[in-house]
Amino acid sequence: MKKTLFTVIALTLCTLLTVLCLTACGEKKTDDADKKSALLGTWSANEAEGCAYTFQEDGKGVWDAGDGILMNFTYADKGETVEITYEGASTTQIWEYTVDGANLTMKDTDTGSILTYTKK
Repeated sequence: MKKTLFTVIALTLCTLLTVLCLTACGEKKTDDADKKSALLGTWSANEAEGCAYTFQEDGKGVWDAGDGILMNFTYADKGETVEITYEGASTTQIWEYTVDGANLTMKDTDTGSILTYTKK
């Protein structure tokens, strides 16, 4: 009887330890996954009247080049950079960016050109 009770307790402890170990190995959610992109919304270009970027929550967006020219794109917000791939393009543009209130500054990492936008 004593041996059976000891065996049951030992198996129970082993099971609990196994569950705890497996739980500790689970994937940890990072704050980045829960953080919304600072780019969300529509940003009007300060240097080019009528031009605007619209960044949507689903990682898609639209570049309004003015005069009814719209270009769809997908983007990946990396925090300090955003990677933009226009529909039909084989290359991805990488922009360094900062958001200060209603102002967005974007720097093309290839050319170094800097553009500014205001949130609509």
